[in-house]
Formats: sequence, C-alpha cells, structure tokens
Amino acid sequence: MIIAGRGLRVYFPVKGVRGASVRAVDDVDVEVKEGEIVGLVGESGSGKTTLGRALIRLIEPTAGEALFEIPDYELERYDEARERGDAETMKLISSKYSVLRLKGKALKEFRRKVGIVFQDPYSSLDPRMRIADIIAEPMIETGAYDRDKAMEKVVDLLEEVQLPSEFADRYPHELSGGQRQRVAIARGIATDPRFVVLDEPTSALDVSVQAEILELLRELRETHRMAMLFITHNISVVSYMADRIYVMYAGKLMEKGPKAEVIRKPAHPYTQALISAVPEVGRLMRRVVLKGDVPSLVSPPKGCRFHPRCPVAIATCGWTADEVAEALRRVLEARYPELSQRARLRPLGELELEVRGLSAPELKDVVERESEFNRALKSIQSVSEEGGRVMVRLTKHSEPRMVEVARGHLAACHLLSASS
Repeated sequence: MIIAGRGLRVYFPVKGVRGASVRAVDDVDVEVKEGEIVGLVGESGSGKTTLGRALIRLIEPTAGEALFEIPDYELERYDEARERGDAETMKLISSKYSVLRLKGKALKEFRRKVGIVFQDPYSSLDPRMRIADIIAEPMIETGAYDRDKAMEKVVDLLEEVQLPSEFADRYPHELSGGQRQRVAIARGIATDPRFVVLDEPTSALDVSVQAEILELLRELRETHRMAMLFITHNISVVSYMADRIYVMYAGKLMEKGPKAEVIRKPAHPYTQALISAVPEVGRLMRRVVLKGDVPSLVSPPKGCRFHPRCPVAIATCGWTADEVAEALRRVLEARYPELSQRARLRPLGELELEVRGLSAPELKDVVERESEFNRALKSIQSVSEEGGRVMVRLTKHSEPRMVEVARGHLAACHLLSASS
C-alpha cells in the first residue's frame, strides 16, 4: 500500500467562538495502492481537499494516522490491532511507517516521494517566478537535484507535459489556463514522486482543455507508475480516470469501492444522486434532485450527515427534536393553518418534543398523512398525552457504519444495515 489514512480527523478552530471547530475531516479511512488512481468525489465543502492535504501532511491532522509505503500485511495487522484496541501494536507499526512522526531528513525524503497539483492554475503559480524556477523549486528544496541538474530536468519535464522548451523563460501571466496547469503538473511530478494528490486539476479549465489534461495525466500515470488521489466534484471525471472511488460528504465517507461497482450499482443515496445528475454516467437512473446545501461543519447533523437532504431517510438516520419541530411547523403552516395557529412546539433535549394546543389524535393524524412527504416525521416513535400536553418521542439514532455490499464495495447507510 503506497499510503493509508486511518481515523483521520482535521478540525479547524472557529475564531471568536470558544470551543467551536470546523470538522472538515471526521474519522476517515482511506488507502491508495501502488500505481492506482483513486477518485475522491463529493460536493464543494465536503472536506476532500483537506483530506488530501492531511494525507501528505501539508495540513497536520488533529487525530488519526497516515502510513506511507506500508506493506499490505502490516496494514492488515494495524487494522486488526485498531479493531481490538491494541494500542501497543498500533504504536509499533506506526513507528515504522507513520508520516506524522517524520522529522528532518526523513521528512525531506518523504517530500521527494509525494507531490501535489493544486486546483487553480492562476493562483498556485508565483507570478514573479520564471516557469523554469517554478518547476525546479521542489527538486532543489527537497534535495532531489542540485540547481544545475534541476534546470536540465525542467526541459525534460516541459516536453513530458507537452510544452515547448522555450516556455522555461516565460512567466505565468504569459500562459493560458491549460498551459499553466501543465506547468503545475510538471512541478507536481518533478521529484519523481510515488504518490501525487491531484486537487481538482481540471475544474478551472475549459471543457476541451479538461480532456487534454485528463489524457496527459493518464499517460503520466502509465509512464511513471505513480499512484494518484484524484479529487473532484465531477463524478464523470472519476468514472474516466479512477480505478477505485471514494465518495465524501460533510467530512465523512459515504461509499467506497471499485469504479465499475460504484458507478453501476451505487449503494448510498448520496452517490445515487451524484451519478443520476450526470447524463453520460447515470443515464439509466431516475434523476435525483438534492435539496439544500452541504451542512455547516461547525455543528454537523447527528447520525448520518446526509439525512437532512436524503430522499429515503428513515427513523434511525439522525433526526433531532429541533429538526422534527421545524418540520412540523412547516407542515402545519402550509397544510393545516387552523392547527398551526394553536400549536406550540418546544424541543426538550435531543429526542423529546413538547406540543401544546393540539390533541394527541390531531397530531398523530398529521404525522400519518405527512411522513411519506417529510422524512423527519418518520423518526416519531410515539405521541402521547401527558398532563395537559402532548409528548412526542423520537427514535434513537446512531451513526451508520460501513457495510459491505459486494467484494471491496462498502457504504455507510442505515438502509443497508436494516436490510442485511
């Protein structure tokens, strides 16, 4: 295994709010095999870029582990030890392969073996530097080559990314977007890395240029046999590029597996929605239109983080009293104005709701009529009259665990747990 992340968390403190953090990556496992391309897909704000940078330690993880060049049998030992809570064995294995423990020469050696291509070719290249210096910089800084040899290799790298050698003396502002991205790719592979993070490498480019860059990346993968983590919001791109796919949402992994399995038989409702929105990939699927946006990662939803937008959410997905109260208010205002004028709803903790002004039969009738159209109401476990008020109790929720739906194909969804 070229690189593996285990239990990775990256939290960013919120300025001015004591104790608050943005949970950009929250307990994520990921691995990339030697020579393979792994696609990491999800909407903007899902934590994809943060995960990619944490893997190669451009960002220090808050918790978790990143293991580099770890043999498969050692990774299996680590996972078994983690499962049984064997901290000593985990520590022993980490001491040999951990990226997070590297210092000095060992860290510099790691920097030579990994690369990154940033998203925006317009902002990621220093406008004051010549193209030759931009490409040579990582070779010199990591000690891979001295300056003279680095400059010699710049010419070879320009040829490899299909740019004329005379571009070496130009500046970024003299190049088109596609040409700049080729320079960024040349810089990313300059030290002959074994693993490269590609952070949305085509999103800022025209469609015609995107195709050229994707083809170039495939050629480089074959030539150098380097492994790649390809980060994108576009599932059609990973369907073309990747060997395996990870689907990420709101800091969590929703699904992972071989490309063919995930694309043809998506198991998680979020993956199904992403694929159905791309005609050339999801042409056989009914279009699923997601409402709303990726939630705040300062206070992410309970249970499954996708549940507020999920068209097939069930009782155990993570509904709280606040969410159910808001859903009931909207339903009553829109469809039952007389009841709405009387109803007073007050959440009591996370799983209880007090309702005054309505009888239990009135509220039960609304819930039975509307729960198919408002998934939050599915979580209502009981409605009972107690001392002049109606008490609504909700189903206890939990975070879904990854369930294997086919060999190497896993998804984290309560629907899968319920059917297995």
